[in-house]
Amino acid sequence: MGIITFAAASAVLAPKASTGTDVFREFYATETTVSMSPSDFLDALRHGNQSYLAVDLRTPSEYAAGHLVSAINIPAGQMDTAQLVAAFSALPKNQTALNYCYSSYCMLSRHVGLALANNGIQAKHLTAGWLEIARDYPTYVVNGTAPGALSADKKINPFACDPALGGEFGC
Repeated sequence: MGIITFAAASAVLAPKASTGTDVFREFYATETTVSMSPSDFLDALRHGNQSYLAVDLRTPSEYAAGHLVSAINIPAGQMDTAQLVAAFSALPKNQTALNYCYSSYCMLSRHVGLALANNGIQAKHLTAGWLEIARDYPTYVVNGTAPGALSADKKINPFACDPALGGEFGC
């Protein structure tokens, strides 16, 4: 198995030089289209919404040591682009992949998202990685090689924003 090379992807992901605010407008206009918070994902699961499939991109041993409940494992760092595209192409078509990797600052999930988009596959990016999931959502962490199921009695992180707050700038 080869390693994914992301030199071209890194160049595409590099910040564009801009003297105006266009790059900022573009980011805020598109950010929620390609990303989702763990709180929103877990809330969807709790309400029976199976539209998303969490995909842990870390190694199989890291996945087995702990992963977000219901997540499957696609070890992207151990694959080349053709293997990655094949793995994501085999996922259920009625679910949107929601990728996460090591931390919110890790670029693996973003590189994978770009490689998939370049090959006609849409996948969202979870706004937290494993480090934040383990720290902020420990009751939603399961061990082993199976995805695990969400327990009905689990509560969402009490520090998450409440969408019922309303207002112009509510959740």
